[in-house]
Amino acid sequence: MAKKILLVTILLAVAAAAQPLFFNCSSAVPGVPSNSPAHLIVWLRLANTTTPNGLQYLLYQQYYNASSPLFHKFITPQQFAQWYSPPPYVFDYVKQAATSAGLDLIGVYPMVVAAQGNASAVDKALSVLQQASADIAEWIIAGECVPIGYFIPNGRAPAYRPTYDYTPLDNLTAALNNATYVGGLPLQIRYKNFEIWLPKGLQFIYDELPLFSLGLNGRGVAIGIVDAFGDVNFTKARQYQYEDVSAYDLALFSARFGLPPAQLQVVYPAGMPAITPYNLGDALGWSFETALDIEYAHAMAPGAKIVLAVAPDAGDDLFVAVEYLVSNTMVDFISLSWGTPEDFYLAPPPAPQLLYAYDEVFMQAAAQGIGVFASSGDWGAFNIFWQYYGLPIEPSVMYPASDPWVTAVGGTSLHAYVSDDGIVRVEHAWNWNAHYMWGTGGGYSFVFEETPGQMMARIAYQRPVVYEPALSALYGYKYFFYPAGHRGVPDISADADPYTGVLIMINGRLLGLIGGTSLASPLVAGMTASIQSGLPYKIGLLAPTLYWVYSQDDAYVRDTELPLNAFLEGLHGAFFPTLGGQNGLYTVVKGAWSPVTGVGQLNVYGFYEALTSND
Repeated sequence: MAKKILLVTILLAVAAAAQPLFFNCSSAVPGVPSNSPAHLIVWLRLANTTTPNGLQYLLYQQYYNASSPLFHKFITPQQFAQWYSPPPYVFDYVKQAATSAGLDLIGVYPMVVAAQGNASAVDKALSVLQQASADIAEWIIAGECVPIGYFIPNGRAPAYRPTYDYTPLDNLTAALNNATYVGGLPLQIRYKNFEIWLPKGLQFIYDELPLFSLGLNGRGVAIGIVDAFGDVNFTKARQYQYEDVSAYDLALFSARFGLPPAQLQVVYPAGMPAITPYNLGDALGWSFETALDIEYAHAMAPGAKIVLAVAPDAGDDLFVAVEYLVSNTMVDFISLSWGTPEDFYLAPPPAPQLLYAYDEVFMQAAAQGIGVFASSGDWGAFNIFWQYYGLPIEPSVMYPASDPWVTAVGGTSLHAYVSDDGIVRVEHAWNWNAHYMWGTGGGYSFVFEETPGQMMARIAYQRPVVYEPALSALYGYKYFFYPAGHRGVPDISADADPYTGVLIMINGRLLGLIGGTSLASPLVAGMTASIQSGLPYKIGLLAPTLYWVYSQDDAYVRDTELPLNAFLEGLHGAFFPTLGGQNGLYTVVKGAWSPVTGVGQLNVYGFYEALTSND
């Protein structure tokens, strides 16, 4: 195991010290016009990350050393910038390269500089950066052109995809007439072979109601949602005009399902989206994603504020939007329901520099006590995403879910049955079926080490060797990858199966059925926000706390059949165990962490009890 950990450490060190990586506009989108709107994004190395008492040391003390005076004591953005930013002369050079090319600065952060203009000006700035002296170049990880309104995933620059699955119901009116009520609450809709979960049913089944009775519903907590495009007005989008209607849809959703009015703020950290013939389909798809994210974060934390940060397209502006929320301390938690296969960055030509750059954003979030959640993906361990590039289908976890400073959220199928004695609750991994291909994503990172929390929990490596032909040049083992010592995905899970999915309000209409790990991530973020509202300290990154509780005795709810009043008064045990299932390469082991559903599913009141029992 030590050998494999060393290998990953070396890989990241090489990525950090390698020559800067540059994507000009034509490599991002072949054939993009020179006058197309575009962003310049320059990723910079942080300072003092691995030095004694540096950033890695700080993070370990904050999350993994309960006896440290730094445990759950977090720093400010100003402190982060002062302690870990590159030297000022590096920023001066990058900003001068941008402005002298005719670009306008839109964001300067501890590890990234972003500017806007057209593709010709971006390429001009990139040329200047490529000629930087060694004392500048050593700080540059990557410089990128991100065309706006023109971005399509046919270049080598990263494109991120929402992780939701949508199936229209043939008769929504008939479905709504088949609601199951428990204790006066509308729990779910039984329609054909679907079990459609209603917002109050999710609150009930994940044991939030006892917390709500204490007034702990996310009040005083802010949840950030980062998506491309936002929730666009479909009619105007088809006329290539941009209008976000997320506030309108969220208000209708809240009224329709008896939720309190939502507090919603919409921000555009990298500018407003532009709708064009090239990205219209993406914009409409991301609208479903956005509606799902904000509506179900609100459902699980109805007292929390929601901050929607909209990126203008599906490129690296998404990470700039995350950094905007972090550097301005606008939120306590962030949910990301998108990603791309990790081996996208490693297959020839390899570009692990980008993973190193993004990782810095999440280290800053963790250091400031901001917990980030990310969906583990909907394609299991075998990512059909690779088919778009004509490369072999290989098992790969999704990034950013695989980042060690992110809590990865996998997917389940959530069932409940009313019996004479109470409620029978059954949750298993979201499995393969013929229509949706593989379900919940999971597995082991190629790049990142096993986290200290996972070491503490003694996670299981179910497959010692995985066939990975595209990575053989990087790892030196012909066609094989050895997972031991690598970061396991996911950490936790929640409902994601479209057959046990939810309804969303979009463009003023109630639609369904929608699922995917895009549902699971905002569900867990909302549950955590509600728990946070009752704690005297900040949780920050949830994963270390998950593994600490998981390692304790009686972490799980042991029964699947429980009396009704137990759900109304609070269940003991922090997690519901996943009862079975698989995602292609891996299988759930009951009562143990697995690379399918992590430690299981949150039992909100039981988890709150675990965190407050020693106060």
